[in-house]
Amino acid sequence: MSKICNLVVVLLAIIICLSFFLPWVSVESRIAGGVSKLFTGQKQASLKTISGFQVPILANGPDAKLMISIIKLFNPAVKDADKKSWLIWGIPGLALALVALVLFLGKNKWVNLGIGVLSTAIFSVATYQILKTNLDKFVLNVVILPGLWIIFWAYLGIGLASLFRFSRQLLAKE
Repeated sequence: MSKICNLVVVLLAIIICLSFFLPWVSVESRIAGGVSKLFTGQKQASLKTISGFQVPILANGPDAKLMISIIKLFNPAVKDADKKSWLIWGIPGLALALVALVLFLGKNKWVNLGIGVLSTAIFSVATYQILKTNLDKFVLNVVILPGLWIIFWAYLGIGLASLFRFSRQLLAKE
């Protein structure tokens, strides 16, 4: 059974890494012209799709104003969003670290509990944050695309697989 759980975690981590390059959000500027340029740095009301990989690049490049506006939709109090945006690249890194933990320390029930709690917390907190955020603003309309949802569901899957493994280890006589 542990080999199946290992395989599930590995496959879900691969899905997370691949989904990091899929479109996460679609952004449309509602109003064209000077007002749009003031808020987003873009004059046109074009549709733009952004993947997780692109977030820090856009937040630190010529489209920084637009990307920082999107980041501030989710967390209005964030400071230095351009610098903190590089942390997003840790999403696939964390998935790979979880795989390493499962493969090398998966026999330890407490490691499985920790991975399960962490992964399900990532899913829960991120999903709650997105669902409570009003993404339909005066200037920007942001739509969450499947790439981001796939990542959240994959983290939930890793969490559930680890919690299942923990429960089996807990019930087994040591």
